[in-house]
Amino acid sequence: MHNMDVPTDFDWSAFNSYPLKVTVSGNENSQTIRLMDLQGHLIDAQSIENSSVNFHIQTHYPLDTFRLYDPVSRLSKYVTTDITQTNFNLGGTTKRNEKATDYALSLDGETGYVAINNDDNGGIVMEYPFTFSAWFKTPGAGPEDDDMVLISLSDPDWASVYFGVQLRQFRDFYKAQITSRVGSKTYRKSTSQNISDDTWHQIVGVFTADGMRKLYLNGVYEGMSSSALDFDPGAVTLNFGRWGDNTPNNYYHGLMDNICVWDKALTEQEVQEYYMNNPSGGEEGLAGFYTFDEGPGNTVINIAAPTYYDGMPMEGAGRENTSEMIDSDGDGVLDDSDYWPEDEEKAYLSVYPAGDDYYFQLFEDLWPGLGDYDFNDVILRTKLHMYKNAQNILVGGRVKSKVYWIGGGVPRGAGIEFFQSNEEGSQFTYLPKNSITFDEAENVTPDTDVPNAVKLFDGDIINSLGDEVDFEFARENAEAGNVLGMQVYIYRDRAHEIHMIGLPPTNVADMLLFRTDNDASAISWSWDAGRNFSANENFYKTNNNLPWGIEMIADEFYIPNEGTDMTIAYPQFREWAESGGIDNQDWYKHPSQSDSHLPE
Repeated sequence: MHNMDVPTDFDWSAFNSYPLKVTVSGNENSQTIRLMDLQGHLIDAQSIENSSVNFHIQTHYPLDTFRLYDPVSRLSKYVTTDITQTNFNLGGTTKRNEKATDYALSLDGETGYVAINNDDNGGIVMEYPFTFSAWFKTPGAGPEDDDMVLISLSDPDWASVYFGVQLRQFRDFYKAQITSRVGSKTYRKSTSQNISDDTWHQIVGVFTADGMRKLYLNGVYEGMSSSALDFDPGAVTLNFGRWGDNTPNNYYHGLMDNICVWDKALTEQEVQEYYMNNPSGGEEGLAGFYTFDEGPGNTVINIAAPTYYDGMPMEGAGRENTSEMIDSDGDGVLDDSDYWPEDEEKAYLSVYPAGDDYYFQLFEDLWPGLGDYDFNDVILRTKLHMYKNAQNILVGGRVKSKVYWIGGGVPRGAGIEFFQSNEEGSQFTYLPKNSITFDEAENVTPDTDVPNAVKLFDGDIINSLGDEVDFEFARENAEAGNVLGMQVYIYRDRAHEIHMIGLPPTNVADMLLFRTDNDASAISWSWDAGRNFSANENFYKTNNNLPWGIEMIADEFYIPNEGTDMTIAYPQFREWAESGGIDNQDWYKHPSQSDSHLPE
């Protein structure tokens, strides 16, 4: 790394920040918008204020699409990361169609399903084309722990003869899928999105006149399975919640609602129309419409015009009232959207970074000397949770940080300092003392010398490999601001600190060390409360803009072998840095495995 030519303004952060302003229109009953990634992980949730919400996202490279979700209307919108402003139309009415009560079908994933009675009328559809659609909400696998079927049309006299839409299990999550199978011939088309995230989705499967299959998720076309398969005339058994052939299996676990069976192929325009608004029941080609709002009794009623093809729920199938607007703590946020439904002081959660990703903080520990640039001396893995109330005001949060790796032998401590931040994370402000207070969890103590900071593994991080700290903090006053930023740093003898490039030392650092050896930092600083500074100040860099710390977002990190330069352990690293972060943005996903390793 010593001879790299790096742009002077490069900040060395291996992640990106995305601001997103959402203007909300339509459904006045909606109060909350969630922002999620396509794996179903929560990023942020906020109350709608003045018909808008403002999100700020930090995530790894590359990531191109997020999902906006309204729990009341059940609608979703997909937004790419090159968009900073978007509109989210929640429709004029909710998916409940302003009904006084709305029930959904609840299935246990083991024995529960609904069998539709043909009433001597033949199958509900007898040939191509036809369309199935359903709203569903599942937390994931039930007792059967397998694929889960939503709607199926099957031949009850044969094994493996069916047509339907299902949730296909991929490792520990599910994708939406349309399937046709006649014996050994099976054709499918899947989405890439995880839909076992306990939120509402709509699936539409169109079985076309030429025996092919089109798949839609949340009103968006996902593609087509183009191998044609003839229709089986014996496929007359319609089931909700399993395959209905002579070896029934793949029972569904979760809720389903507003199931439609059409004896025609819906167009893309019609799919989008019925995503925003339920059918009325009298539409041409609508053979079955099941809302599960029948009230007491043991019959599922088809409210479409034919008036037959009612159904019978079997053991393990029931109804759940989804129309109850419950706000247990009275904070104005419904329990379904409130992450703390019994605590009026907290309502919303933000997670940075989301899902299985973490911040990784990589340090060289010989500052102000260069070191060997293997960036394995101290590696911390950190996740930040932010707590907000019903008015979107930050009230506290939680930090989890683990000692991911220790490659150096110099005794070290570690610390975290909090600032007020702008939403883009590009500017910070020093807070008054005691603006942030901390609980005293194991291996964590408030730093009495540095305002709004804690010490982790104080002076003993060398002996803490694999250990984790987990602590909460509270925002004590309005001066703390509504957006916090934090920096993780390491220290030796308390006055010798190492920070990420561009972030300043704490007020107990020895400023006489700056501009010695290979350091080219500024040599003076002021820590006055209220002072603003950018995230790329002139600190902890060499004359050619090399760092002693690199922060990145990833789900795991291969550690360079001892003494192995980062440019060797990660062959794409040099081009990424010398391009100013434009090229090879996912360099950290391509280690040389002979020159790096995962922690044991």
